[in-house]
Amino acid sequence: MSAKRVKMTEILNEKREKHILFCKCGGERISPTLIDSVNEHLKNQTVPVTCLSDLCGIVHLKKEFLSDLLSGDTEYLVIGCYSRTMNILFGQFYEDADKLVVRDHINLIDSPYDQIIERINSFSAGSDGNQVYSDIIEDSGWPSWYPVIDYSRCTACGQCADFCLFGVYEKTEDSVNVINPQGCKNNCPACARICPASAIIFPKYKNGGAVGGSDEIDEFAEQQRQALDLENFLGSDIYSALEKRKLKRQSIIRNESMNTALDERDNALKGINKK
Repeated sequence: MSAKRVKMTEILNEKREKHILFCKCGGERISPTLIDSVNEHLKNQTVPVTCLSDLCGIVHLKKEFLSDLLSGDTEYLVIGCYSRTMNILFGQFYEDADKLVVRDHINLIDSPYDQIIERINSFSAGSDGNQVYSDIIEDSGWPSWYPVIDYSRCTACGQCADFCLFGVYEKTEDSVNVINPQGCKNNCPACARICPASAIIFPKYKNGGAVGGSDEIDEFAEQQRQALDLENFLGSDIYSALEKRKLKRQSIIRNESMNTALDERDNALKGINKK
């Protein structure tokens, strides 16, 4: 059987080890009370449980802690936000994401508490393993607000890269990539709002929809919203406005590079003066 993209609803009949991955989000879109209640319940399961303080932050700052966590020989229950979002995040740091077996996914944003508990218990049922509860914590203070790209929808038009002023994206002839997630400004989803393909997700965006990574997208409603946002952001001459923003972005990057160089020079001078 050839490898295929991990699907959150895939169920295998064969016997495998089980593991629960629980993302506590670190954002504001999931109730802290719900997070705490689910966390307490997970401490009593008979399958290994790994709690991720914030998958978005861990993916970029502590992904080495995850390299030994995922295995093609293990059956996973993933608990967090939308499955589309979490599949993309896992795919960013796990080269063999196609081989992952995810039996189920629990969406804490939309699922009632009783249903969450029932599905956790169902996944753990029949396991006679020892409880192993562990944490992977990302505590840098970075809000881990940044975009991820759904390449199943992306057309590589590069409009996001031209619009962004902070060097978050890199545009090539046939692709657009997020290369500087920490350069993104907290709570700014503007690039996603003007993406013509609704391919950009901000996992911590509180208002849902395609921008927030929803699994189901109202295509017609998104087209109407995008048209309105484009008019509000860029005016009637979209291409001219994007070119102006591109030049402004280049100016910002040059200024940041100059400031970095000046800081390095001043630090070097301080070192010389101390001798």
